Amino acid sequence: MSTQNVLILGAGAAGTAAARILGSSDAVTVTLIGRTDETPYNRTLVNKGIAIGLLTPEQAALPGVAAIADTAVEVDPDTRTVRLESGRVEHYDALLITTGSAPRDLGAGVTAAAVPGTGRVTALHSLRDAVAVRDLLAGLGRPGRIVISGAGLVAGETATLLHDRGHEVTLLARAATPGISVFGTEVAETLAATHQANLHTAFGRTITSLTETEDSVQLTLDDGTVLPADVLIVAHGTTPTAPAPWGSGVAVDGESRTATPGVYAAGGVAIHNDPTLGTWRIDHWADAAAQGEHAARTLLADLGVGEQPGTYQPRAPFTATIHGAMIAGAGLTGHHGNARAESTDPLVILHQQGNIPVGVLGLDAAPAVFGWMPHLYTPVHTDDDTLAAVGAAGADSK
Repeated sequence: MSTQNVLILGAGAAGTAAARILGSSDAVTVTLIGRTDETPYNRTLVNKGIAIGLLTPEQAALPGVAAIADTAVEVDPDTRTVRLESGRVEHYDALLITTGSAPRDLGAGVTAAAVPGTGRVTALHSLRDAVAVRDLLAGLGRPGRIVISGAGLVAGETATLLHDRGHEVTLLARAATPGISVFGTEVAETLAATHQANLHTAFGRTITSLTETEDSVQLTLDDGTVLPADVLIVAHGTTPTAPAPWGSGVAVDGESRTATPGVYAAGGVAIHNDPTLGTWRIDHWADAAAQGEHAARTLLADLGVGEQPGTYQPRAPFTATIHGAMIAGAGLTGHHGNARAESTDPLVILHQQGNIPVGVLGLDAAPAVFGWMPHLYTPVHTDDDTLAAVGAAGADSK
């Protein structure tokens, strides 16, 4: 069998994890292609370390990862070629798309008057974003006034970290109790109360207009409240981004294959279609890495090297610390079926599709959450021995 040329588009968690798996096989040669003017880095450190000044960009770099810094612009499946931003064209025998995501903006309905280049209205998604926020706050010579629009895990953790560094933080969210659909009612209510006890909050409010100057940004809310800030961080989640002809998300089956022969996708760009779980997408580092490994193994098996890994089932863990409390989770924890409290001390919420647990989330309950990971996607009943065994294991490890 001749050596097959595999291109990986995207040098984040999914792409670099796939490259490690593929690089261990003599059956393929691997070329990893990242974004123009960007070296591969750990995106989890954007808000946790760089934006708050604890880490430098160099400390966030992924060690031992060699990638071409030339953004993929267009794929031609007929000729099996990829055109890069520089005009360079690369040929592939198999292609893995791991181009990740882009941050959502404020959306329609916001009247904005902005001064270009001030960086006072920004996402906190990339290394460049983090450096800009760090430098802006450092240049103030005083605690910053920061408004964060959004109240998910990243927003909540970022708000906590900035508050702990002495900044004045306001957390803004459209919902009166943010995150019910993702966390479940119990966790969402607990987090909302914790935010209200530690930060300025504007829950149940939206931005109608903003005016940005060289010195500040003025936000007007739908109730007429005016919030002055040094920086507005928009944390409204992400949307998948891919080269043409896809443009946005890339649909995959349970084995990470696309409808185009020889093309696979993984990570934040991949939109999974599963007969049991329905359509889903996860965009966090650990799961992206797990997806990348799975897609690489599927690709190798399709080339006759190794065994098929089977259907991908997300169970990678994630954590965030918010005002001293640890949120731990695994699997699919939002918009899937129903959520119920598996225990209240510690608080553990099980997300189920029918009687199939597909995700678990806990508050200061990491051992119990991680104990549930092997049992995800296995049908259970409330009187099942599995529930009792897992609950006991979590209680014993507190």
